[in-house]
Amino acid sequence: MAKVGFRPIPMSGGTVVRIEAWRGDGGFTLVELMVVVLIVGILVVIAIPVFNFARAGAERRTCEANQRTIEGACQQYLAKNGRLWTQGHRLNGNGSANTADALVPTYIKAAPRCPTTRLYYYVDEHGIVLGDTSAPAFTPRHAHY
Repeated sequence: MAKVGFRPIPMSGGTVVRIEAWRGDGGFTLVELMVVVLIVGILVVIAIPVFNFARAGAERRTCEANQRTIEGACQQYLAKNGRLWTQGHRLNGNGSANTADALVPTYIKAAPRCPTTRLYYYVDEHGIVLGDTSAPAFTPRHAHY
């Protein structure tokens, strides 16, 4: 912190008093700075796993909610039309004939994607969400659900 003081300055014609600021013995030592860096590092080490765990839980709950939404839309489609489509297909909203794409946009605004894999869900001919299209060949059951 700067200290303020009065310092007489001799000049021709008399002495003038001038207000001056000078630096005292302020500032942080290297040890103090290292302690602060250490504390911040410890807090980061504690916070990152907690954040990742919370994010994984949120992604899992979002995935479950997406699947419930799709299955609810399938039930609405069945109630209105009396039957479902005849073949399983990934629900990507591209309008494939006689598949779950009939749900978009009438029953679902947009085809949801898995928050973890960012891929579309696979819906069978009975309106059951089996998983996502995460593999070149479809693998039944969603891996994290």
